[in-house]
Amino acid sequence: MTAAATILFAREDLSIPGAVEDGPLASDQPGAVEDRFFRLLSHSKPDVIVLDFSRAPAIGADTILRIRQRTEVPILVVGSPNQPLLEEYRIAGAADCIAAPVDIIRLNQAIQQIIRVRSRGKPATNRVQSCCFGGMHFYPGRNLLIGEAGANADLTSSEGRLLSHLVAKPWTLCTRSELDTLLYGPEHIAGDRAIDVVVNRLRKKLVTVGGADAEWLIKTEFRRGYLLVADVEPLSQENSALRRSVMEPAN
Repeated sequence: MTAAATILFAREDLSIPGAVEDGPLASDQPGAVEDRFFRLLSHSKPDVIVLDFSRAPAIGADTILRIRQRTEVPILVVGSPNQPLLEEYRIAGAADCIAAPVDIIRLNQAIQQIIRVRSRGKPATNRVQSCCFGGMHFYPGRNLLIGEAGANADLTSSEGRLLSHLVAKPWTLCTRSELDTLLYGPEHIAGDRAIDVVVNRLRKKLVTVGGADAEWLIKTEFRRGYLLVADVEPLSQENSALRRSVMEPAN
């Protein structure tokens, strides 16, 4: 590859090839395989998800739609060359589809093309250091929120970009057009509800970490945009100890 990239490979049922526990969990604990996939997705923050639909493509579009509900990480589908569902996969949200069998060079080229296109024209986000606001600590490098009582939540890439933008300019209105460009790029035409969906997901995580009042930290200006109504301060060395206690496993 011309640039390093983090790739998450999965089958149609979201099981991970090579995972030792795939078989027992898939049969004994319905939903456990999918839960593991989304946990790995949250922690690894891949650049591209590669889905192998070459053997069982029947519900491939449903799988893509489930992923799309949780993340905006681009999806590359590997399908059968005789498969009639490739266009359906693209409609469901796949960035590209390539036919199996796939050699490593072709796979790398497809992944790099997706990364190049996705990064083209994206605005440079404000460089935000770890900070605290509304009784919560935000670590943008890890897309992590931690509350004073130790509750924490992982943010998706879109939620992390949105919160980074808001904390970089607290008490300042961020217009819907501005946030649309931030989240989807200048050439993307998002639906009327696209930004609201990301904001509502972020609000729920703020409540999970900071309590019921945290929902009101992101204020809505009807038809105009959103703003963070909280003072933002950089984290001190004392607060860094809390980060280590949450992020690092106990000995």
